[in-house]
Amino acid sequence: MIRNGKIAEPVSDVTLTGNVFQTLKDIDAISNDTLYVSGGCGKGGQMPLAVSVGGPHVRIKDVVVGGR
Repeated sequence: MIRNGKIAEPVSDVTLTGNVFQTLKDIDAISNDTLYVSGGCGKGGQMPLAVSVGGPHVRIKDVVVGGR
């Protein structure tokens, strides 16, 4: 969470709602701290199917964030 221009608490377990193409257009800042983590998929006996997750932090204007 960015509050008053400063990094505040982390946001996790969230859902971004809306039109994905508009959300991509609304990205107005991308950091240079890209991080990818590799692992394996265990769904349906597919282990060790290689997967990864990650990317840079992004700032999105006018986005609806939901979750717990």
